[in-house]
Amino acid sequence: MTREEYGRIERIMRGHMEDSAHDGEHIFRVLRAALSIAKAHPEADLDILVAACLLHDIGRAAQLRDPSVSHADFGADMALAHLGELGWDKARAGRVADAVRAHRFRSGVRPETIEAMILYDADKL
Repeated sequence: MTREEYGRIERIMRGHMEDSAHDGEHIFRVLRAALSIAKAHPEADLDILVAACLLHDIGRAAQLRDPSVSHADFGADMALAHLGELGWDKARAGRVADAVRAHRFRSGVRPETIEAMILYDADKL
């Protein structure tokens, strides 16, 4: 991932952070923890992992407005759309969306890829 691409994804994240408990600092803590965990997993795609960490809580505002909305599901759809707009191919953007969708255990979606497992664990630390 280039610095420019990282910056665009970070700006997307910052544009959706409205929950004081899950703000940008939370996102960066999750990202740092995920990158630390990923050192033990060279098979992890760091571009997928970084994008998923940055975007994993972008659906929180929708859940705050309507508690029946799962921020993980809503955020996964948002991540897919945003990454598509940035030129990511559907398969790679879909891997990010899958990790975002699986980061919340209550969503009923279990993390299956290494990137989703790392995000899940990092978010719980």
